[in-house]
Amino acid sequence: MHFINCSCYHLSIENGTYAKFVEKQNSRENFRDFAATALEKVVENGSTQQYVFQNDSDVKKEFLTYLSNADYWTVFCELMTGYLISSQQISQKSVERMGRKVTPGSLLLIHYKPTDNDVDVLVLIKMEQEEFASVEDFEHQFGLPAEKRALNTAVITFSENDKQELYVSRTLAFWVNFLGVTPLREDRLNTFNAFKAIDKTLTTKVKNKGYKADHLMLRNHLLTYLRNKSNDVVSYQELIEEIFAKHVPLNRDFDAKSLVSDLQKHPSKSKDGFDGQFRVNMEDINAKRRKLPIALSDGIELNLTDGVLGLEETIIPHEEDGRKGIIIFSEVGYDHFKKDSESN
Repeated sequence: MHFINCSCYHLSIENGTYAKFVEKQNSRENFRDFAATALEKVVENGSTQQYVFQNDSDVKKEFLTYLSNADYWTVFCELMTGYLISSQQISQKSVERMGRKVTPGSLLLIHYKPTDNDVDVLVLIKMEQEEFASVEDFEHQFGLPAEKRALNTAVITFSENDKQELYVSRTLAFWVNFLGVTPLREDRLNTFNAFKAIDKTLTTKVKNKGYKADHLMLRNHLLTYLRNKSNDVVSYQELIEEIFAKHVPLNRDFDAKSLVSDLQKHPSKSKDGFDGQFRVNMEDINAKRRKLPIALSDGIELNLTDGVLGLEETIIPHEEDGRKGIIIFSEVGYDHFKKDSESN
């Protein structure tokens, strides 16, 4: 990639002021290396959500002005820094009654061109760590960009015909308001498409290959995970790691690593796309989709109508004298089948 411009501004949210990081002879190389490392980590980050600009977005308007006048870069950067401070000050007012404060930090602005594509890419990185508020040489800051969860980022590709492709991480209110953007996909659609893609993979790669116990536990874990995360922003990659990468196979022949590899191909390979980061909304995952019927014998069917916490302790396999079955611990069910002791 080819760097066109790169600047960094330290922010004081409380005072409403900012200071540009000025490169000096002893800090220039550190800063350039820092920016390159940060850019690499941000571009590689798949835990993002796709957005579109609102018509009145200042970020879009001012960057297009800069593209037509290269001397406008400093003005563009200072405008963006001022807009961000204003957005964070508004956010501060809403959280200060809870005894919290907006963390100071810095705004890193990068304009580059990919080597294989004639487009302009704007990268905005809001670093919230306290250390960035007064850093002078970036000498000890190289590891921080790798901690992607600590960064608010936006990667915006500007191409011909006024088309933009925009990916945002950590969709906090102040960051979204500053960018002037709207999600491309609704939360309910993201959640539905992610669940549908995973559920289909579990059916074809696990259940249909005979690993019924692993399929049951993984699907149940997925449902309980999503239900517990309702209204929270989740990363698809973290979801895969938490549920599937940590799964201990119940069947010794089940290849969990292969399943994880298949799941990681989503969302980019899914027919019905979803973002790598989204807020969980279970509204469209209706009862029919959550339901998992299991035929036990003629006339008897076990229906799991949703995710069950502690499923492995509630329903357990049992074998005695050559007979195989399951034991379901349920006080309600017990009342339906208990027999009173016969009187003497």
